[in-house]
Amino acid sequence: MSSHGNICSHNCFGIKDHDGSCCHLEDRDWIIGPHTDPDDFLERLSDRFGREVKFEDVFYTFEEGSALFSERSCWQKESSYPALKVDLEKDRKPCIFYNSTLRSCSIYDIRPQICRKYHCQYLWDALHPVDEN
Repeated sequence: MSSHGNICSHNCFGIKDHDGSCCHLEDRDWIIGPHTDPDDFLERLSDRFGREVKFEDVFYTFEEGSALFSERSCWQKESSYPALKVDLEKDRKPCIFYNSTLRSCSIYDIRPQICRKYHCQYLWDALHPVDEN
């Protein structure tokens, strides 16, 4: 895991003992999408698991996601898709690849581009402190 792993898994948003909000829907109007590399990502997953991983196993389409989360406006935008599926059985609704016990991504090294590029403002500020001199 990267050098910012301790921030994300133990100090997310600067909240002590909070983890991985970018990997959870929580109660926010938030979506883990749109994914720009779904085919490449599915190929990496298939290689990792040694079997074909299908689109519908990993991603929500607009039709599916907008119906499932009708109260969340970002889920009502077709441009937000495809979006990673979440574990609906867990309160914070984590990405299906988020390991809540370890507080980290179970596929971190092959994660999709959107996940690779994402830095919340708190993490960005922590990694790029402003020199006030």
